[in-house]
Amino acid sequence: MIEILDVTCRLGAFRLSPVRLTLKTGEYWILLGPTGSGKSVLLSLIAGLIPPATGRIVKDGKDITRLVPERRGFSMMVQDFALFPNMSVFANIAFPLKIRHRPGNQVTRDVTEMAERMGIRSLLKRRIAGLSGGEKQRVALARALIVKPDLLLLDEPLSALDRVTKRELQKELRTIHQQMTIPIVHVTHDFEEGLYLGNRMAVLHAGRFVQQGTPEEISSHPADPLVAEFTGVKNIFQGTVEKSNGTTRFVRGAFFLEIPSGEQKKGVIAIPSEDIILSSVPLKSSARNCLACIVEDLRPLAASLIDVTLKTGGVSLVATITRATAAEMALTPGRQCYATIKAASIRVF
Repeated sequence: MIEILDVTCRLGAFRLSPVRLTLKTGEYWILLGPTGSGKSVLLSLIAGLIPPATGRIVKDGKDITRLVPERRGFSMMVQDFALFPNMSVFANIAFPLKIRHRPGNQVTRDVTEMAERMGIRSLLKRRIAGLSGGEKQRVALARALIVKPDLLLLDEPLSALDRVTKRELQKELRTIHQQMTIPIVHVTHDFEEGLYLGNRMAVLHAGRFVQQGTPEEISSHPADPLVAEFTGVKNIFQGTVEKSNGTTRFVRGAFFLEIPSGEQKKGVIAIPSEDIILSSVPLKSSARNCLACIVEDLRPLAASLIDVTLKTGGVSLVATITRATAAEMALTPGRQCYATIKAASIRVF
């Protein structure tokens, strides 16, 4: 078990507030947040590349806060791979073993086995310069895993890859984690990637944690509008909350919705686009909100989905539906339709 206990750091104008994080066997942590929020700084602190201003890092009960990176038993993979271009694939993967003075026959065996596992055995004699992005990624991952680390740190490892290669390597990372069970800390901007890979998630903003939990908990119950935005919620509005005759409503000019009752502080709501039901006529249902809308725009997405931007009550609302539904309804800009939204699906802040 690895514990980050009230660690802080100051780099120029940036300040990382006290961070507490416990990394256990079998956990895959996703660090999510905007650029400059401190995700990579935290990774470097854990790796030992940056000394903390205060706080401790403890591994299996031993304080390793001042221990040099190579003695921590961790591996880190960075976004640009940091491979040696003048060396072969074999030499790149073998490098961590050689600096640990492992016997030559053991190095050959371990590198061959790891290359086989990563599907790159046929590349062992090739130079790095001639490899594709996905191949370089596999080499970098093989090099990080070859020493059987106690913790794997990944700094946006898939951000430069095309969609197909990214999906393949996401599956590979998931399999590696299931087989090796070592804790992983993975920095990414992609919530869908985090949802697929992670079983624990922390959202950072301006150098502090704003929410921790499982990806599903954070998606279903975001702590604030910033978290909602980073989990992919496309409809976030600020207005006022009114209570009358036992009903609570969100109001923004001519746009109003019945929302869940309870203590409302900021007058901000978030509506997941996939929770909005579109129809050609008003639906007869238990849902309290059915809005007349005009289609503004249609944006195709992956997986046969489409985002429909709607104008209603002076605001633009985005609904995600299937392309088949859009075609069936003959949705085009300027066409009228109805948006049905259950009060229970609206997050209130």
